[in-house]
Amino acid sequence: MARQSNLDTTKQDFLKEAYKKEGILRNKWFQGYFGSNSLPPGLGDIDMPTSSPMPVTKAAKPTLIKIKPAPATPPERPLPPAKPVEVDPNVKMSEMRPPTPETKGMIYSGLSAEGDGRKAYLVARKVKDPEEKFEYPLTSSLEVGWNIKEISKTADIKQAHYGKSRIIRDTFFAENGVM
Repeated sequence: MARQSNLDTTKQDFLKEAYKKEGILRNKWFQGYFGSNSLPPGLGDIDMPTSSPMPVTKAAKPTLIKIKPAPATPPERPLPPAKPVEVDPNVKMSEMRPPTPETKGMIYSGLSAEGDGRKAYLVARKVKDPEEKFEYPLTSSLEVGWNIKEISKTADIKQAHYGKSRIIRDTFFAENGVM
């Protein structure tokens, strides 16, 4: 099956003329900024029309925009010291810390349909912070807010404006001078 071409001779002539005009315009710009005798050989051979679609005026060379330097990054706050973990070599290590005996006893008392039993156990485990349930952050999403309560105690946090809290704005967003 042959490929359909939507270019006829009229469209081809139009493109040829557009490319030629673009070349002429580029040469005029180059000659206006760098002089006619600085053209590379072979580029000045294009016929220049006597009437230009754009008036050529000798403008000043473009200048660089003065950009303010980015503000200095604030000094890093020291992290609170890590709590030492006591490890018993005889106990098998788990990623999740075991529940307290009271919480574990909830599983065996009552029915989940009545809000007791397994349901009460899961609700009690959900209330605990991840730092209390796990030894270390298991996923990258846990790393973002790990020990956030201890960090927020040492940081100077003000009231949130428009839903953005300082701890997120100071620690999460990139330092590029925008905020």
